[in-house]
Amino acid sequence: MKKVLLFFALVAISVVSINAQDNLKWGVMAGMNVSKYTITGFDSRIGFHAGVKAELGLSQEASGAYMDFAALLTLKGAKIDAGSLASFKMNPYYLEVPVHIGYKYAVNDDFALFGSAGPYIAVGLFGKFKAKVDGDLVDLEEFGGNSMSEDIFGDDGLKRFDFGLGLKAGVEFSKKYQVAISYDFGLVEVAKDLGMKNRNLMLSLGYMF
Repeated sequence: MKKVLLFFALVAISVVSINAQDNLKWGVMAGMNVSKYTITGFDSRIGFHAGVKAELGLSQEASGAYMDFAALLTLKGAKIDAGSLASFKMNPYYLEVPVHIGYKYAVNDDFALFGSAGPYIAVGLFGKFKAKVDGDLVDLEEFGGNSMSEDIFGDDGLKRFDFGLGLKAGVEFSKKYQVAISYDFGLVEVAKDLGMKNRNLMLSLGYMF
């Protein structure tokens, strides 16, 4: 599944770049995640995202509609903090590909506002479920004969595939520097029969070449 998703993402970006090079801009982006799950008991945790992005202008004007693509390594998850007694942290790393449709409004030559929305797909790459008891950090498999693997994904862990919808808004300076805030709503239950879905607030900095 991971190879198929990557293949289609690369093909789509390649086709776009061949047929619309004049309106295609490439860039990089990185920032902070504040992620959580849609079940009670878990607290939000801080993560990160980083990767490459592309913008395809759908208008010849400075203002207008555009498509926004990205390929990001992102750390999501959540935590449970019971103070000095125990704490648990889930550290799933994903390859995430958001595809948004947006509109950019040029206030002047050096400043623009933008907003976009669209779906994302994500594939779980690796990660661990860690627990801290009495101040000592240990793997979960060390508790009472529990044999859960260190890998957070798999048959006894989280589902590797995630899908959802995202909203983004931000500002652009000098047609190069971007500051954005976005929120992703996961639509897939990442843990079987728990109703647990991803939620993620993202604060991002970007640079367009």
